Amino acid sequence: MEQDKRALIVKEIEQWRRSKLLPAQYCDFLLNLYMEDGQEPSKRVFGISAKSIRTSHWKFWLAAVFGVMALSLTLLNFNSFGISLQIGVSAVFVVCWYIISFRQKDETPLKAHLSSGIASASLIGFGVWILYANGLGQQLPVGIFIALCGAVWLLAGLAGKFPMLQYCGWIGLLVTYGFILSDRLEPATWYKLQLGWLPISFVLMWGGWLIQHRWKKPGVVMLLAGATVWFAPELFGLAWGTSAEQLLQLSLVGKVAAAGVALFAYRKNWTEWVA
Repeated sequence: MEQDKRALIVKEIEQWRRSKLLPAQYCDFLLNLYMEDGQEPSKRVFGISAKSIRTSHWKFWLAAVFGVMALSLTLLNFNSFGISLQIGVSAVFVVCWYIISFRQKDETPLKAHLSSGIASASLIGFGVWILYANGLGQQLPVGIFIALCGAVWLLAGLAGKFPMLQYCGWIGLLVTYGFILSDRLEPATWYKLQLGWLPISFVLMWGGWLIQHRWKKPGVVMLLAGATVWFAPELFGLAWGTSAEQLLQLSLVGKVAAAGVALFAYRKNWTEWVA
């Protein structure tokens, strides 16, 4: 039993080293205390114990090779599948990566964020691919799908407590709002762009400020999303094309200056919210 406890402690110390919770020299010192005489630290390859790789069964390698082959053939023939099969394959792939992410969020946060990033990128990548492959690449279907992606990212970020995923979810929803707004701002004058975006910015920042006292991370993410929308009229107008290009450039410079002054003036407040 003593040996099992020692092995568990050594495993935890190695986990601290990989996640950089402690400096490497402290981890070496602790390993020297808890490892038996003559025992060497276990080497790892891509986070997997080198010993487990050396002693792995041939059936595992055969299954891995067949898995890679199946995935390669699926991707190569993806366009030949029916739309229902395309959606099903994509959904299974995305859901599996989200499950991996949620299972690792406490043990290895870095791997959890990486897995959620793969799942989110796959969601929008496969979705856009399916839409264009089936002749649905018009603005309305793409906009609806991006809104769906934003909602999934936001809910997954809240469930898994991933702030970056929550932020991407808000941005996805706001991009869809931009698609809708583009049809109603012809011509896209400076004041129409400001009226279309700035109320959203104020609502998000106000809502984030209200909820950050109880739900800190979601509130901070909403504040950041609102701050991003503060610059959306200029960025949207310059990207979409408008006759008020020079005015938008001046407005963007003015907003950056105003944001800098506000950050400096209220630095004691917002550092308390974010920290």
